Amino acid sequence: MWARWLYTLLLRIWMIQSLVLGITGHYYSPSRRRLVPSRVLHWYSWLMMVATLALYWGYWYYAQDYFVQGTFRRHGFVRSLSYGTVVLQLLALVVQTALRMFREQEVCAVFNELMAMRSKVSRVHPQGEPSRFYYVVFFGKLFNYLQNFNFSLSILLIVDMRSVNVWDYLSNFYFVYMSLVRDTLLMSYILLLLELGEALRVNAAAAGALLRLVRRLHRLYAWQVLATMFFQLYFNMATFYVGYSFLATSSAPVSGFRVWNAKFLLTVLTFVTKLFDGLLLQIVGERLLAQGNKPCAGPRVEDATYMQAAQRQMEMASLKRAIRAGSPENRVLGMFCIDMRCAFAVISCSLSYGIIIMQLGYIHS
Repeated sequence: MWARWLYTLLLRIWMIQSLVLGITGHYYSPSRRRLVPSRVLHWYSWLMMVATLALYWGYWYYAQDYFVQGTFRRHGFVRSLSYGTVVLQLLALVVQTALRMFREQEVCAVFNELMAMRSKVSRVHPQGEPSRFYYVVFFGKLFNYLQNFNFSLSILLIVDMRSVNVWDYLSNFYFVYMSLVRDTLLMSYILLLLELGEALRVNAAAAGALLRLVRRLHRLYAWQVLATMFFQLYFNMATFYVGYSFLATSSAPVSGFRVWNAKFLLTVLTFVTKLFDGLLLQIVGERLLAQGNKPCAGPRVEDATYMQAAQRQMEMASLKRAIRAGSPENRVLGMFCIDMRCAFAVISCSLSYGIIIMQLGYIHS
């Protein structure tokens, strides 16, 4: 009971926070059980998108010189990493802005169609509580999402080297806002996948229609997931190098061991959080794939004719699943399957790339 109450409270807070960020022009109506468009929210969302793109140019020039000479032993290489991070942030920002402009209506239509299907089932068969898997993934993703509010690491990186001014705080607030928008879109994707998984669990009769919604949702979020994964991959490489730079520092920090220890711990926390994000995406995708590939349970009949018909029905269902799994629409940009089974591999390989990038730091020094 407490899990249901906490889940409802946190979900409402997250939805209100999404409206404040100006991510969507729709709001959820509990009475209608669907997303309803709002003209005020629509214009507010457009205003926030334009303001975010306009303010990015100031962030671009400021972030490249965020670290002063002497912060790291290989300052030129770290500056190149910072420049790459800023470029990939802009790429992810452009992708998510385009998707919000052209795909928001379709995503909301998928959600409303899913809610309509679940409402029809609940009238006949009460669905009860969501599964334990639903709660575990939701709270795990929410924990990762809350890490975006932590910009202490960016401030601590410059504490020993120069004074902190108001522009540092403004740039970090802007970075937190962009991270929240990017992760809110990814969290909405995971929540929709969880809802589809719950619908498949309680309504196996409508598996075909639900799996079509799953494929449609994957196509709608394909570019967003791809841009986010590549940004997190690069960001994790840079984070790994920063953590290594702290360990490789031979001299004691000016402000003492506690600040140095906080820097290192926050760097490790950031790295692990990104890995956990990829792992959650993989787990949800694998579970949906397993639910979609469950063999059809044939009726228990004694007559041989009916048994043969049930067997043919099961064979046709297996054949349809095989054709569906091999179709081009089940691949994201022709690169990997829509179950996102490679998401964790993409992020976790940043550890290996981090080691490589350390060696590149030596080459460029």
